[in-house]
Amino acid sequence: MIPLAIFVATGVIGTQELKEINWSVLWMVAGGFALGVALKQTGLASLLVDSIPFSTFPSIAVILLASLVCWLLSTFISNTATAALMMPILAVIGGSMSEQLASLGGVQTLLMGLALSASLAMALPISTPPNALAYSTGLFKAKDMQKFGLIVAVLGFSIGYSVLIAFGVYVWQ
Repeated sequence: MIPLAIFVATGVIGTQELKEINWSVLWMVAGGFALGVALKQTGLASLLVDSIPFSTFPSIAVILLASLVCWLLSTFISNTATAALMMPILAVIGGSMSEQLASLGGVQTLLMGLALSASLAMALPISTPPNALAYSTGLFKAKDMQKFGLIVAVLGFSIGYSVLIAFGVYVWQ
């Protein structure tokens, strides 16, 4: 908000441009960051991780399951909020599974998988701030976004995870 105040004070943007800003999208993104910080600072992320023995699961299963959960959440709430919510949790999970994840590129593969999954959720206007902005123009129907979003998700998962695992195995090891 400080840069915005400076822009207004120095005349970089005027009051008309200020009125046209989609504030609900900005607050949605800010809320996602606040939620992620709260999870980490309160210790809730560690508590959640300690309640499930993730180290007993195969590494690829943890990566794919976390990615699927992230994609589903990102479809119904902001991808930024989902990533901010899940990143601290998966960082703790990754730390507890560092030996198992090593063969797939380590914690980096788990966290990049989360980032990829959050970015692939595009089926609803709320899924991403750009979706919300595009939908607010009135030029798209939610039904159109759902079709496009599902196609993007299927192709993105197929290609993205092939590249992610290969990158993890050959670059991050």
